[in-house]
Amino acid sequence: MKKYNNYKKLGLSAATLGLSLISTVAVSAWGPERATFTMENPATYPTFNSITNNPTIGDERDFVRVGEINTAVTDLKNEVEVQPGKQYLVYVYFHNNASATLNDSAHNNVGVALRTHMSTSFSTVLTPAEKGTISAKITADNSNPASVWDEAYMTTTTDKILLHYVAGSAKIYNDWRANGSVMPSTLFTEGGALVGLNALNGIIPGCEEYHGVVSYVLQAEELGGTINKSVSKDGVNFGESVVLQPGEEAYYQLAIENTGNVALTNAVVKDTLPEGLTLVPGSVTLRANSSTVEETQSDSIFTTGFNLGTIGTGNVVYLKYKVKAGEDFDCTGRELINSAKLTYDSDVSTGDSKDDSVSITVKKEDGCEEPTPTLDNCETNPALPECQEKNCKTNPEMEGCQELPNTGPLEIVMAVIIVLGLGGGAYYLYRSNRTLKTVESSVSGKDDGTKAEESSDGKNQPTKQ
Repeated sequence: MKKYNNYKKLGLSAATLGLSLISTVAVSAWGPERATFTMENPATYPTFNSITNNPTIGDERDFVRVGEINTAVTDLKNEVEVQPGKQYLVYVYFHNNASATLNDSAHNNVGVALRTHMSTSFSTVLTPAEKGTISAKITADNSNPASVWDEAYMTTTTDKILLHYVAGSAKIYNDWRANGSVMPSTLFTEGGALVGLNALNGIIPGCEEYHGVVSYVLQAEELGGTINKSVSKDGVNFGESVVLQPGEEAYYQLAIENTGNVALTNAVVKDTLPEGLTLVPGSVTLRANSSTVEETQSDSIFTTGFNLGTIGTGNVVYLKYKVKAGEDFDCTGRELINSAKLTYDSDVSTGDSKDDSVSITVKKEDGCEEPTPTLDNCETNPALPECQEKNCKTNPEMEGCQELPNTGPLEIVMAVIIVLGLGGGAYYLYRSNRTLKTVESSVSGKDDGTKAEESSDGKNQPTKQ
């Protein structure tokens, strides 16, 4: 049996596209469950991809591989992380495992597989949330089982990846005249396309020398669109919010950008104004990229949505329109939040959407008076003495609280004692005051004209009041 361990006739030599086949059948999904064979003990009937020790790919049940195309070495394996802008090679191996002795007429050619078809499919959209799948199926009219299938997987950390088939890249490679033939587009349908050796006629004899590969290339592109909404009073300086008085006007601007590397098709923008704002008729304008030319557009952005058509890679489209605030707003004011939504699809995309919002606060200012501060609004007037005292009782550590008079229970009791003492001992208070003055006069050498009264025994006696 001829060993097929090089890729010269696959057009995938090391000089052009080196290959490294990494067998990881344990994580591959394949089916159905079937009898297996070895190179030393092949099958006695037509069956595909059931040998477990193939010198080319190892376990043939793992016959679908994928890898990023690299001019040095392209590693073909069961799972690959896909990045935008790169190309990936899909590799599908086929081998009729019947013994070569069953191919000749002496055995009625019972080992030859007839009307052998291959079909394949791949996920066209990848997101971080879910793996993409590449699957392939091989069928024949007289094989057992009638069909076998296998899968490989693709993941990404990019928001959204589109995968599309590179036209004309699907080819069959073997050691026969059909080598390098372009496979028909039916390869990507459920019924599939015929494979073959000297021609694509579905005839595959048993033995490794009759095996082959169908490969094709996938291009990975990033699908990305953003919408940025801003608002302005003068139509020049845009930001996230503005404040209007009733009856005033403002401008909204939408910047829709293609941030991916594939065109956004059927890009539609829709806006719904909140109650209290109305569109100024005829104010919707459009400009592209850095152009300063603003062309007047229809008001469909507020009804069916404004269809921008196709936005090429790196392009930005600007929509601007004017709104007017209603008159029914009071001095309290009201915030009006407005959101615009962008939807788009692509030839191979299931669609996507983005949105962004800004706010306009409408507040009446003329004729509005500031409310008189009261204890009921200490939260807004904490500097009032009444408020500070109130707050200090609940938060004594607050700055300034230590300066306030302490009117706790102990101080109240002391005040009562002092008042009661004044009623019963006013004379002693008066006498002590005179004594203090006499002492102060004596120390300073001054006489204030006050003479102490003497008793008959020479001692001072108090004079009754």
